[in-house]
Amino acid sequence: MNLLDQFVLQHIQVTEVNAELIKPSREGGAQEARVELNLTPRPMKADTGVALPAYLVNARLSCTGGGENQAGPQFNAKVGFDLIYQQTTGDAVDIAQFSANHASLTRQIYPLMQQELRALLSRLGLEQIHLPFDLAARLSTPARQTIQVSGSVH
Repeated sequence: MNLLDQFVLQHIQVTEVNAELIKPSREGGAQEARVELNLTPRPMKADTGVALPAYLVNARLSCTGGGENQAGPQFNAKVGFDLIYQQTTGDAVDIAQFSANHASLTRQIYPLMQQELRALLSRLGLEQIHLPFDLAARLSTPARQTIQVSGSVH
């Protein structure tokens, strides 16, 4: 089920921007970085008599680079967003269905978060981070599982 067929993004708010440069490096070369996108949905209380539900999705995109024995910079960076999705069509989708299919929202959420994370990494002096601009069209990720995104530092 693609939730974007029945839900619209009603509101978005940046809730976290956090970065730490642990060990700067002047060395060149490629280095792998671990990038994760975590989504946690929860139902919103309806203030109106609207029959179709709305869900708050807490989204976190983090990037961690380097280890103690690796060349290159060591850093942690994270951005967080709260997004409200309102169902507009179809039969009401309950929280279990929404949670089981919330990975379908990542194609809309990821580009927003990726742009914010790129700016944060750039402020750390890590301009050569290569994050994908988009995710695979088909994600078959079970509910509450981390979505891995490949990334590298050059």
